[in-house]
Amino acid sequence: MRKLPYILPFLLLIMLAGCDKPESDLPINTRLGGEFSLTDQDGKPFTQQDLKGQVSILFFGYTHCPDICPAVLARVAQVYRTLDEAGLAGKVQPVFITFDPERDTAQHLKEYLPWFKANMIGLTGTLAEIRAVAEQYGVVFIKGNEGENYLFTHSDYIYLLDDQARVRKLYPADFNIDEVAADAESLL
Repeated sequence: MRKLPYILPFLLLIMLAGCDKPESDLPINTRLGGEFSLTDQDGKPFTQQDLKGQVSILFFGYTHCPDICPAVLARVAQVYRTLDEAGLAGKVQPVFITFDPERDTAQHLKEYLPWFKANMIGLTGTLAEIRAVAEQYGVVFIKGNEGENYLFTHSDYIYLLDDQARVRKLYPADFNIDEVAADAESLL
């Protein structure tokens, strides 16, 4: 009976060790991502550090895109609403980084992104800043014809980042909404 006071704390520690959240099966991609500094839709500085503490769904594009970008943003918004129905949207942050700073000013992003009803953060910056971030994520974009209505040819992957802003998974533009929602939930 005298050993009981020594054994109880040890047993309690073993039981509490099992209370940690399980680690996700999604691997950490060490080749993509990194430190950056851009400007959000409110004109305030935004860095990679601002992504920490929540799961992020990151997408690069431009608001004048005639097809892929708005379709992908609508799908990201559907993921957000799926997570909202599960009570998890407050822990997930959709983020849109433009590669068209000439037209996608902070003010324009502030007016455009609310249409998707997903509490999305829009990021812009100088072309050099955006190129640096795009390179970190392996994003390719090429400006087409000059003139007022120019378009871009661009890659269109979606990035799922964990609460340490590390890339955990990439998805094609036609990603499965339930898969992304489940993967995001696995990181919470």
